[in-house]
This record gives sequence, C-alpha cells and structure tokens, in this order.
Amino acid sequence: MDAQKCGKFIADLRKEKNLTQKDLANKLNVSDKAISRWETGKGFPDVDSLQTLSNFFNVTINELLAGENADTKTIEEIAEENIISAIAETEKSKKTKKSTIILSTIVALVLTIPLLKDSIESIIEMLWKYTLIQEPWLIIINLFVSLCIFFAGLVVYKGHYKILHKYHYHNVSDFNGYCHEIGKELMFMSLPLLISTILELWGAIEIISILSKFVLSTGFIICFIFIFKTQIKYNSGLF
Repeated sequence: MDAQKCGKFIADLRKEKNLTQKDLANKLNVSDKAISRWETGKGFPDVDSLQTLSNFFNVTINELLAGENADTKTIEEIAEENIISAIAETEKSKKTKKSTIILSTIVALVLTIPLLKDSIESIIEMLWKYTLIQEPWLIIINLFVSLCIFFAGLVVYKGHYKILHKYHYHNVSDFNGYCHEIGKELMFMSLPLLISTILELWGAIEIISILSKFVLSTGFIICFIFIFKTQIKYNSGLF
C-alpha cells in the first residue's frame, strides 16, 4: 500500500466530481484537514472512511488502497498485494513497538539506578553480610543436577527422545510435538532447583529460606503437572 499513490487517486476522484477538499469533507463527515492528509500521503483513511469513500466514488476498497482503477483480474491481484502489504505493515509496527518498549525500559533503568544507588548498596551489603555457605558441596551438587536436567531437556527438545525410557513414548505418533513440549518442560524444571540453590546462600534470613523451599516445591509441582499433561496428550497416558 502506497500512501502517496492512494492519496493522488483520492484527489483525482475528487477533482473528477469538481469538488473541493472542503466539499468532500462535508459529504464524508470528516475534516478538510483529514482529506488533505490523505491526498498528500501523510496518512491513510481509517476503515470507516475507506468504506465511505468506496461507496461515494463507486470504486472498491482495494482500488483505493492500490491507488488505481482495475479490472476484475487485476483487483484480485491487488487484493493479494494489499493483504501482504498489510501483514508487512503490522509486523513492522510490532517490531517498532517492541524496540520502543526496550529503549524506554533501558532509559528508565539508566535514570532510575542513580536514584536507587543507596538502596541498592544497602541491599548488597545486607546480602553480603548474611551470605552463608555451610555446605558448599551440596550447592555444587544442586547446581550440577540443575544443569544436567536443563541439558537433558535441551537434548530431548532437539529431537533425541530415546534418552527417555521407552515407556514414556511408546504410544507417541507426533514425535516432533512431543519432543518440543517435553524438552521445553524439562528445561524449565531446572529453574526451581537453580533458583532455590541460589536463594539458600542467604538461608540465614528466615524469609529467604522459606521462599527458597516454596520455589523448589511449587516449581517442581507445576513442572510435573505440565509433564504429566504432555504425556497424557501424546502418549495416551503416563506410561
């Protein structure tokens, strides 16, 4: 969709009826500034305005968007082009919006961090003061187990389902879907153990110790529920 071409087409249709921009604005119940924006290619008519323009000038909406009169065959081609163009515009808008959100977040963090400097330093000082490693070997084992679970999930996610017991997949027909979901759920399963292990570094603080146990138990329960659901969905049962 070319805004300039669409605008010129609207202007030509208006002039064919010997109407000024103000005359057309009055007939369409819009402002003459809106007509000017459309004709100069600075904006597209909205959906309601497109329908009104289509009826008023006796042209199709696809012709308006394409900026030219067309026969039936060409209209079909134009319609496809307009759909593709609309999808591209939507994707571009999403990317722009995402970039704006990311940039705004970065700017907000840059502006906020100096204001919270004293609070952040106090929190770090407190955490450092209460850091307690009573059983370093247990932390190392937990981290190792967490990494093993994650990489096992990654391997399954990549399609290597045979590292699982055959009873887990003997009724599966859609192996791609099964591997994708089970692998993803196994990778997520490593997070509760990892987070809980890190939190236990400050286990001397009672609230953090409680939070660590809550994260571990709740996280595992949620992960197992999703794994069981996937097994039932793809394997017609847990085993």
